[in-house]
Amino acid sequence: MQKFELNEFRALDLSGYVIVDTRKPGIFAEGFIEESVSIPFTDNFINTLPEVISSELKVLLVAGESDIPALIKAIKGSGLNNVKGYLAGGYEVWLQAGNKFDMLISIDADEFAIDYQFDEFFLIDLRDKEDFEKGHVEDAENIALSDLEPLLAEMEAQDMYYLYGETAAQAVTAGSLLKRNGFQRLRAVAAGYNTLEAAGIPMFKPKKKRGTSSEYDEN
Repeated sequence: MQKFELNEFRALDLSGYVIVDTRKPGIFAEGFIEESVSIPFTDNFINTLPEVISSELKVLLVAGESDIPALIKAIKGSGLNNVKGYLAGGYEVWLQAGNKFDMLISIDADEFAIDYQFDEFFLIDLRDKEDFEKGHVEDAENIALSDLEPLLAEMEAQDMYYLYGETAAQAVTAGSLLKRNGFQRLRAVAAGYNTLEAAGIPMFKPKKKRGTSSEYDEN
């Protein structure tokens, strides 16, 4: 995997490339290279990368310097062959040089509970269908994270979207994908799904009724 100095990185023709930022979701949301996709470097990184990023795209990494050795080792052992290199010095070098950056608005569960009462938006649940059917936020539409990008062409970029998943990382990853595709009016709910009900957000959960199949009832 090639190490790109800042001037080399900036000189790349990025058509056919995607920048993947492996920093923690909260840090990513505060500032990132434009059109970057957030996939934090955790135990799930190697599985998430091919689910979210097409194998036809060449990947350039932006990561914390301390993570680079472990990232290289993980990628070498994974069989992934579309990861081409990383930016030496990471996002800090990019920012210090005065380059353009973007930000993603993220909100916690309590902020989401307030917005849910008063704002109008489309709500997307990024979890797998099986988890969604066990329960979800009222009025949410289920689009699993791995299915999101192919469906963006069917969504209106001028609409407002709120995104939540099993973890804050899923929501931030989804938000970065929407940003990369020209969506600007969005909020990533930086809270795990299990915290949403405790914040007083209305939920639908399946309730079995005697002699009938399960139906969704409001709690």
